[in-house]
Amino acid sequence: MKTSPRFLWLVFLFSIPFWLAASFLDATKVIPVKLPLSALQFLSVLSAAIIITHCNSSSVRELLLRGIDIRRIEDSLWRVGIFMLMPLIVVLSYLLILWSGAVVSDKMTPLLSIPIFLLVYGISGYCEQIGWTAIMTDDLLKHHTVIMSGLIVGITWASWHIIPFIQTHNTAAWIFWQCIYTIIYRVLLTKVYVLTNRSVFSTIAMHATYNTAFSLMPYYGSSYNPMYMALATLCTTVIIFTLLNSSHSEHTVH
Repeated sequence: MKTSPRFLWLVFLFSIPFWLAASFLDATKVIPVKLPLSALQFLSVLSAAIIITHCNSSSVRELLLRGIDIRRIEDSLWRVGIFMLMPLIVVLSYLLILWSGAVVSDKMTPLLSIPIFLLVYGISGYCEQIGWTAIMTDDLLKHHTVIMSGLIVGITWASWHIIPFIQTHNTAAWIFWQCIYTIIYRVLLTKVYVLTNRSVFSTIAMHATYNTAFSLMPYYGSSYNPMYMALATLCTTVIIFTLLNSSHSEHTVH
């Protein structure tokens, strides 16, 4: 049996207890950021990744160290870009929201919360990307293109989030657009992953900075709109694919 199917079975199986727990305890009434208790399901991804690695007789230690493999990133621009790209896309989405005339909160998220956000989202991003990237994406890239690998992981990633999205009391339209965004976002992550010499750290950085940036939107992310985030991410992804593929082609010709 291939690695990806076994990994996915374990991820969804281990996520069930978190989904059930969230149905009894509504964490959105306790914390300011709109997150359900089932958001802790990121632990299921790390657990599944460790088990699969062990079963494949591979080094669990090496797997875990992939999360801090920033030295793989040879291009200094990308060493900065992985921290800046997602916040810039979130800002673009917010500008689109304002341009649309939508009403946004006049309260600002305290800037002192940034270190806490980065810590929490960094931990969850580490746990998720060790699985979604180091296990599943690497497995898919053996047989598929960057776009196809991103789409497969993205669709799976979005599906895995649907129950937590529901438990966060979001509308059907919100969930639809957040799933669309998640799929596009995964394609972008996969492209950056390849461009950074398959650095898992790059995807963790982008994961943590996206969540931190949207949580900083007025007020604790209440102004966030996944439709505009999907549009902003799609535009950015097309630009990166177009420019970098063109640059690579020109380099090859010369």
